[in-house]
Amino acid sequence: MNRELWIETRRTCLIYSSGGHYTELCRALEGIRLTDAFHVTFRSGRELEHEEIYFITHPRRSAWRTLLNAAESIRLLIRNQPELIISTGADVAVPTFILGRLMGAETIFIETCGTLTPSLAGRLVYRFSSLFIVQWREKQACFPKARLARGPLL
Repeated sequence: MNRELWIETRRTCLIYSSGGHYTELCRALEGIRLTDAFHVTFRSGRELEHEEIYFITHPRRSAWRTLLNAAESIRLLIRNQPELIISTGADVAVPTFILGRLMGAETIFIETCGTLTPSLAGRLVYRFSSLFIVQWREKQACFPKARLARGPLL
């Protein structure tokens, strides 16, 4: 049963890693219809089928790859002009998320439920988040302005 509870008409960027991060994002968006959205991720061998999807460099904790990701993100953000960016991480999302916020987009970050410790991506984007959501009460100590989800999304 797919009930629409909200229709989001703003140009929306959904940025995520494949696997669990993507699954969490899909669960978080249940009941929301996005009328103008595009997806951003990296090539993982498990490519997802979406109408509008862009692939950027996976940073893999490399300074050079992170700079390349940031350059690709700037080009992508200028071309697509998102008003809203929603992410569940991981590192592939950090440059796009931060640069998008600095360019005026509203940003929502959903911290992974995969661990009780704060993720590196979460710690990096927290101060750039219009809304920061945690799935475990324990994470609110690290992210005091975070909103607590009603339960894990996985």
